[in-house]
Amino acid sequence: MKIKYLTWIALFSFLLVVVPSVFAVGKPDDVGKPDDVDNSVTGVQEERKQQAQNRLTEAKLKACQGKENAIRKRAEQLTKLTTTIQEKFDVIAGRVEEYYTTKVVPGGKTVANYNSLVSDIQIKKTAVQTVLLQAQNHAAGFACTNDNPKGKMTQFRDDMRAVKSALKDYRTSIKNLIVAVHSISVKPTKTVEEND
Repeated sequence: MKIKYLTWIALFSFLLVVVPSVFAVGKPDDVGKPDDVDNSVTGVQEERKQQAQNRLTEAKLKACQGKENAIRKRAEQLTKLTTTIQEKFDVIAGRVEEYYTTKVVPGGKTVANYNSLVSDIQIKKTAVQTVLLQAQNHAAGFACTNDNPKGKMTQFRDDMRAVKSALKDYRTSIKNLIVAVHSISVKPTKTVEEND
């Protein structure tokens, strides 16, 4: 029984040593692999990265195009709003000037710096129109396919702020004229002692 046992162990050991080496004969480590497997794996990875980049770029482009439409609409609304505000400011300034020339001046009173105040109103009105035109041009020139659309969007925001600031300055110049005309046209009030 020992002989059978030893024979089986010897046979098993022989198989363990010889069989793997038989299968390995004539087969180098890279048999079955093309020479460019590493290159093809790298190429597939690069292709996947490129596809992911393209999807990201397409998503950014779609988002940008949505913003492009929003910017155009905002530019149109800004133009309408600014035009409406300017017309109201013009009406107010015209009424103040008419009041000054028809009521205050014939009454013998004048504002010393009236001409400079009126001139300041015209300068501020021109500044609003200039900044608004610049904002419209930048908004019309905005496109996602242009270089640096993010910078163009920032420029549009800055243009909107400039229009708001110019309108505020225009309003302030009209307010200065109103205050000056009002200060000389106010009738003195009677005190309690004068009424008695």
